[in-house]
Amino acid sequence: MTPGPRRLAATLAVAVLMICALAGATGALAQTAPVSPGVPVSFEPLIRRLVESGRSEASLRALFARPEMVFDPEPMSTKLTELYMSKYGLKLVTDIQTRLAELGYHPWPADGRLKRLTKWSIRAWQRGSGLPERAVATTELLAALRASTAMAPAGLEFPPIEAPSVYESALTPERLAEAREFLAANRAMLSRVRARYGLPEEVAVGVSAVETRCGRYLGDKPAVASLAGMALARDYALVSQAFAYERPSPDRAAWLTQTARDRGDWACRELAALLDYAARLGRDPLTMPGSVYGAIGVSQFMPTSALSLARDGDGDGVADLFNVADALESMGNYLNKAGVGGQTSEAALREALFRYNRSRTYVNTIMAVAGSLRETAGAGAPGQ
Repeated sequence: MTPGPRRLAATLAVAVLMICALAGATGALAQTAPVSPGVPVSFEPLIRRLVESGRSEASLRALFARPEMVFDPEPMSTKLTELYMSKYGLKLVTDIQTRLAELGYHPWPADGRLKRLTKWSIRAWQRGSGLPERAVATTELLAALRASTAMAPAGLEFPPIEAPSVYESALTPERLAEAREFLAANRAMLSRVRARYGLPEEVAVGVSAVETRCGRYLGDKPAVASLAGMALARDYALVSQAFAYERPSPDRAAWLTQTARDRGDWACRELAALLDYAARLGRDPLTMPGSVYGAIGVSQFMPTSALSLARDGDGDGVADLFNVADALESMGNYLNKAGVGGQTSEAALREALFRYNRSRTYVNTIMAVAGSLRETAGAGAPGQ
């Protein structure tokens, strides 16, 4: 499973769209010149690094020569944007918040962070302007806000500041119906996982629902291509265009450069593990879809976790994370070792999930899905 505050689908969508909007601008944040959009980027430095780690040069060159293996700046750009926004705030978001406040839609501080209240303000303005509601931060949105002269309607009711934050997209009637269907189809298997690892059925389904829509969405791109792009982009010059609007100060530019190097090294380790895992399964790595950061399978394991924590759930001798039985068995093993399994109260379960993934939004969403499933089935408290 992906480490850290993961699976923030709305936040990631914001970052990706913002990056695309900024891709044509110019920037000078690294010691070397930024790469021009559209110019092919060679994987040679990454190939050499993998060869030095003991992997076959011939097989690597054959893999990277395939047409699917094209450098994609999105994974590193998205991660850096997410981390930068959390640490410093984004100027683009601050400017959007400021203009929304001028129009009467954002009574809260402009902190440069795209969270629940700012998303609400964006949607409220779009709704009042007769536009599609998409809570993303782009230069196009800012331009439209600056061109608008219509003030917020009198008596507009703002949401409470302290309301619990959830991934709203995971709690739609359609998504909850998917979760109920998954629970019904796999109840016996989920019961075995609970008996072995102490993971309540509804919570296991909640994790699956948040991660991959219970296996319905495993990613649009091969995980190997995403990880390769991120590993190559340890050279910050390859993605510095994403921060052209921000114009970071020298100290922040240095932080971005170092963070890209650290994240790139992490991605290289995960890439090597993915190649090993694909070889273990006897599968072409390019046939294995993944998240933007290379997590794979129904329960979204990072490849290093797949090598050590994946388990065979259907008895065929293979721990295949794209197989539902294996994915649920592996999830139970993983979360049990993370301290989630065996909790006897919802409060304890929430804290264990938070220690596993330090995002209250993630925990709230999983527990909201689990609560909906218990309410529908009349199953009682977690684990009962």
